[in-house]
Amino acid sequence: MRLAGAAAITTLLSLSLASCQDDVSPIGESIFKGDVTINVDSTSFNFNSRTVDAIAVDARSVNNLIGNINVPEFGELSASYVTQLLAAPELAIPDSIGVDRVDSLKLMLTAPRQMTIGDTLAPQQLKVYTLTKQLPKDIKSNFNPAGYYNPAAPVASRNYTLSALALSDSTFQKAVSLQISTPLPKQWGIDLFNAYRKDPQAFAWPATFNQYFPGIFIEPSFGKGAMANILATQMVLYYHHFIERNIVENDEAVKKQVRMKDSICILATAPEVLSSTNFKYTPSPALLAKINSGAQIITAPLGYHVRFSFPVDKILNEYWTSPDNLKIINNLTLAIPATPVSNDYGIAAPPDLLMILTKDIQEFFTNGKVPDNKTSFRGEYKSDKGRYEFASLREYIVNLKNNPDEIKPEDVDFTLIPVQINSESSKNYDGSYTIYITGCTPYLQKPAMVELHTDNAQVVFTFTSQLIK
Repeated sequence: MRLAGAAAITTLLSLSLASCQDDVSPIGESIFKGDVTINVDSTSFNFNSRTVDAIAVDARSVNNLIGNINVPEFGELSASYVTQLLAAPELAIPDSIGVDRVDSLKLMLTAPRQMTIGDTLAPQQLKVYTLTKQLPKDIKSNFNPAGYYNPAAPVASRNYTLSALALSDSTFQKAVSLQISTPLPKQWGIDLFNAYRKDPQAFAWPATFNQYFPGIFIEPSFGKGAMANILATQMVLYYHHFIERNIVENDEAVKKQVRMKDSICILATAPEVLSSTNFKYTPSPALLAKINSGAQIITAPLGYHVRFSFPVDKILNEYWTSPDNLKIINNLTLAIPATPVSNDYGIAAPPDLLMILTKDIQEFFTNGKVPDNKTSFRGEYKSDKGRYEFASLREYIVNLKNNPDEIKPEDVDFTLIPVQINSESSKNYDGSYTIYITGCTPYLQKPAMVELHTDNAQVVFTFTSQLIK
């Protein structure tokens, strides 16, 4: 339904120079004759759209998911992960401390509390394996680790829950993350200690260290109903040393050697090394019924995206048919109504969508690009308005306005993908802030789901026109 035609919301700015003075020269008068019209066309469109499969996505990220959930409105999702580890550039342990002081080695997983999904009290178990060969560089979310590890030889296992109830009241209130730790073979710690001392250059570069240690595979081996986002995977070496202290014995001060415990993180996930979550997803019958009935559904971390044809010809029709001979496009905005799919697991709408030309998807994520507001755009979810808002598509429409006969189907074929946006802000001289997008990756933080109403997309097209006489 058209809410307001171009002529309905029109501001006339008279630029013709009128004067009652007889001595005003008419030279140059003609270039000022004519009215400037600001056309604001706010229209509802029924996009030609459909839900499409997103079976595999680029799941490389410092964050990884682990666990199993089965949600009636969403489906069944299982997540494990493989990761290389970045070595500390040097062993920050004094040379006076020998390998005999190594006590243990632990794997530490850090999970933000607000990023957990499902029943945090449900018992879970994970198992840890060493990788036996290098991970593929083109790894995807459907990667099968079979053949990359020995399933009969786990190096560690751990029972856990995602609840913080075991913490004291004060710690529970302050803790923003959970720690899941499990012992690793002590011999690993000894071997790493000796390798650092013998050949420190092997740890200086990720490529050389990955040849020495290809990485680990962590899978959920027991439990359903909960999933955690692992913010950091670390290997921590524990050791001891002695210091001399004055203590009182039999009312007499004496000096004694006191054993002191210490630790150091020597291996960890980092942006410099490859880390990827392996997903297995089966949509629920309820979700499939929605999609089969024509609903436009987006799920994350994988499952479904929405693909549509952007109605450029209908949007520009008023612009092309205007008799004015001087026209400037001011802006084009888009808002797509959205409804979170109700569920009991806290699965909400993804915070951001990427609107991108379908033909550019592979290159965009492979090359680590960010929305350029020309062929790719960020849409923020506004929960108070119940919609995704795309602030400006001006450059996109400007590039197409002059050549209507050369617009190809691929120029209007877009896909909406849930993404994680990383940004930085810079303070300006006037006290305001400018936000810069520094990263855009598929949304992998936790399961997400939303229904889009592309049959009621709101487009606001603004252009200024003038008829030069």
